[in-house]
Amino acid sequence: MQFPKEKMSFTSSYKGEKSEQGWLVLDIGNVELEGVTKIEIDLQDFETVKKRKSTESDALDDARRLLGGL
Repeated sequence: MQFPKEKMSFTSSYKGEKSEQGWLVLDIGNVELEGVTKIEIDLQDFETVKKRKSTESDALDDARRLLGGL
């Protein structure tokens, strides 16, 4: 099964731990997995997801600065 990148996300912290490499999060809540024995993830998709998270973080930082937050 090729895992859909729409169901992937990236986080740099997990359970209070921070990591420079981060964690790939696979949302399997609504994914049909019956009979699946392997999940393939294109590393290019992973980089896309990681960059998307970075862009979201930058936008959040910009919003905080505009609103006078830290």
